Amino acid sequence: MSALYVHVPFCQHICSYCDFCKVFYDEKWVWDYLKALSFEIKDKALSTSYDSIYIGGGTPTALTYQQLQYLFELLKPFSKQVQEYSIEVNPETMDQEKLELCFQNGVNRLSIGVQTFRDDLLKKIGRVHTSKQVLELIKDAQTIGFQDINIDLMYGLPDQTLEDVQADIQQLCQLDIGHVSYYALILEDHTILKNMNYQPLDDEEDAKWYHFIRQELKKYGFHQYEVSNYYRYKPSLHNLVYWHYQDYEGIGLSAHSLKKHHRYENTKSLTRYLNHHYLENDIPLSMEDCLFEKIMMGLRLNEGISLEEMNRLFDIDFQVKYQDVITKYQNMNFLEITNGYLKTTSLGMDYLNNILIDFLEDEQG
Repeated sequence: MSALYVHVPFCQHICSYCDFCKVFYDEKWVWDYLKALSFEIKDKALSTSYDSIYIGGGTPTALTYQQLQYLFELLKPFSKQVQEYSIEVNPETMDQEKLELCFQNGVNRLSIGVQTFRDDLLKKIGRVHTSKQVLELIKDAQTIGFQDINIDLMYGLPDQTLEDVQADIQQLCQLDIGHVSYYALILEDHTILKNMNYQPLDDEEDAKWYHFIRQELKKYGFHQYEVSNYYRYKPSLHNLVYWHYQDYEGIGLSAHSLKKHHRYENTKSLTRYLNHHYLENDIPLSMEDCLFEKIMMGLRLNEGISLEEMNRLFDIDFQVKYQDVITKYQNMNFLEITNGYLKTTSLGMDYLNNILIDFLEDEQG
């Protein structure tokens, strides 16, 4: 599976919890950025036709119709064999013409930033769309022919209750949505809510809400396949590339790539990027780095990690090398080995960070 990530950093509004690499929309900057993106594509001599393309942000749909059209033309040579072609969408920046443009250019998966269906809570986190706009967007998209739609939801928002979360899930399940990504509100430095000293859920409350969400979604026919991701029909192919720790290409401001045991990090400076200085860091990854990162990503998945694959890729006996950590968490009912896969139990998923710290310390020890 070959995957391409394309970052579009522009937003018309900045949400109070967001710490992604983004800048306010400016028409000239966008055109300059698209030309710089074209330079990066040519400079890297990209030639692969990818199985998965994901356009993220920022807000890609903040671009005008003409700018989106230009972006799709840039990406056309790489989408000939694409199976999953995704774009992130904010409801207030999408209209019928842009939806049709996306569909005509092969986009077959929309990821809609909903966060909650409660309009008053949306205002508290700086979102400017309404739940009515979300419902209209989904209806229009499905009428055009989009069958693969993901929505992002969040819990732990200011003044949000468990009843609000339950109502969000009930609303979600009234729609023919095939995938949901459900994230806890985590406040990073320099976000508006962090600067306002908003206190997110403590660990105990977070675990309680998380369990509730998992049970509710299961009740409505959603299958959890990763810590924060659930599907009715099929998982996201692009996301699985990351979690299976496969190589991928990333282009655009702040984008990362993973290729042949190297991580490439693009600059976060728009000025540098527009001046064609896109690459910031080339980080060689040792086999120990790769081993831990594959454990870290793989244990996020419900399926876990294949012991046979780990032994083959890293020339080790995984169960012998990590015997102490595995035994410790098996005894606590946090880890289990089933059909050749090491995975977290339902209980263990809540303690994934602790488990990973022990794997890291065992590696370093």
